[in-house]
Amino acid sequence: MSEFAAELRARVDEVDAELRVMRQAFDHHAVEVLGGRLENLLRIADRHGIDVRYAGGGPAGGTG
Repeated sequence: MSEFAAELRARVDEVDAELRVMRQAFDHHAVEVLGGRLENLLRIADRHGIDVRYAGGGPAGGTG
């Protein structure tokens, strides 16, 4: 795995974890901001052909 792909996956994982915490805290603003950040990361991954889905096959963050 390339360093770029590894870093992108790590960022997706970080944002996804943060997003789960903010959803549980009912912080709607943070959820909106993090959701946008996650969508951007997923677009970058798609553009570069990098699979960032979890083992269950769903997109990270449940955005799909």
